[in-house]
Amino acid sequence: MKALGENLMDMRGTPIVLLVGLETNISSLFEGCFSHQMLNVLALSTLNPKFVYSYRAFPFFKLVRRRISQVDRFFEAQVKDLQGYPIATVPYNLLPRSVIYRDGEGRRQMTGYLTHFYRNFARSLNASLLVRWDLVPKDETPSIEATAALLRDGLVDFPLVLTTLAPEPFYPSHVGEITSWFLMLPVEPDVSPSSLYFNLKGWQYFLGLMIILALLLVNAHRLESGQGLLTLRCGNILGDHVLRAILAQSFVMPSRLSFSRTLLYSLLMMAGLIVSTFYSANLATLLVHPPAAFRILSYDDLRRTRGKILISQQELPTLNDSVGREVLERNLDTFEVTPSVVDFLAHRNELNTSFAYPVTNTLWPFLQLKQIRMHRPLFRKSNEISFTRFMPVTMPMARNSIYRDVFNTYLSRTLASGLYDLWFRRSYQEAVAVGKLNYTVDPAPSLYHDLVWEDLYYVWIAYLGGTMVGIGMLAVEISCSKWGPLRRAPIEMH
Repeated sequence: MKALGENLMDMRGTPIVLLVGLETNISSLFEGCFSHQMLNVLALSTLNPKFVYSYRAFPFFKLVRRRISQVDRFFEAQVKDLQGYPIATVPYNLLPRSVIYRDGEGRRQMTGYLTHFYRNFARSLNASLLVRWDLVPKDETPSIEATAALLRDGLVDFPLVLTTLAPEPFYPSHVGEITSWFLMLPVEPDVSPSSLYFNLKGWQYFLGLMIILALLLVNAHRLESGQGLLTLRCGNILGDHVLRAILAQSFVMPSRLSFSRTLLYSLLMMAGLIVSTFYSANLATLLVHPPAAFRILSYDDLRRTRGKILISQQELPTLNDSVGREVLERNLDTFEVTPSVVDFLAHRNELNTSFAYPVTNTLWPFLQLKQIRMHRPLFRKSNEISFTRFMPVTMPMARNSIYRDVFNTYLSRTLASGLYDLWFRRSYQEAVAVGKLNYTVDPAPSLYHDLVWEDLYYVWIAYLGGTMVGIGMLAVEISCSKWGPLRRAPIEMH
């Protein structure tokens, strides 16, 4: 029987006809077939060839003898109706796929979209879902080696986890989800309000416009007054008329202007209105939505800001396969490896901003909803630092599972009907209802406030600095006007 099982590896559903002798114990033979996950087995006795022997595995083992002349179908589909037979599963605390919690009486319960998926699978086969709470580890988190051992020993039919398409140590089902694996970064701090004035753009274009208008005004005046050739000396009108107009201040407009000069002054006043409106709107936008002080776009940026990526020891092999050994070794200093999966999950689910975290595209929508009541989210999705952009995941099972064909059929129909997506969308509210996920709110006091003195720090520096320079220049002018004539006075000779 062992040799037959090895020859039919991954093909245990193949119909088998055995020819047995008188000394063969048919019941023991079929029990051995069932232990090797071979259900489609018939036996013919050489002593009495008028009868064919088979067995029914569900809900309990039963030997069946039928007369060949009365058989309509030799190989019956046994897995379609398990008649209450238990399908064993083991849950884990992996939000949002599987969530373990305690009810009002202190008993352990489970929820999550994989829980609904497997419960419905058991109902579709007229089976019961047996939850092996005795096999759940103390930390309620899965281990690849332990989960593979449970499947290999036949203690569990389906663990409530998802795996990649790697052939070992699990046998994959059809693809259940296509996700990605990327970095979840703490949102970078905003530029301080006092520094926003340095983020105003476009000043170089407006400076060029000022110079051009000043040159046109000066030369238009020279041409009208008959002073001849063009000149580049426009300092007087640049400082008196153009600068005042651009800054939306009043200035003395000459009287009796020609049409060309009137047009130029009209353009000057229009430019002042545009510049004033542009900078007012730009500054208001920056005050409401200030830009980030810096952006983390690579591992070097993360290293420069002394940021760390928290990752569990269990995920390192997957990370190595995703980014490559060379990339991982080069940037290993940016990772903080923790041996405890529970500690890693706790930090990530609590949105601890001390670290960045690897996250799948399945979990990220839940963490986004967790921050939906905040004025400013704590984390953002990194589009630049991505570990795997295309990651098909499957539901693991034993290599020669008797449920393989019916499970793949059920999976395809569930995905096509939209039930899988429905359970996924509902799982967030279920996690909130059982207390495994809550909304994060802004800490007091609020991040938004009116302008205070500190927000105008550089404005005050510019104002006081300009005032001091003006006072100093006034003192110099007074000194020159008072002592200058005395120095130039002629010396009388007697």
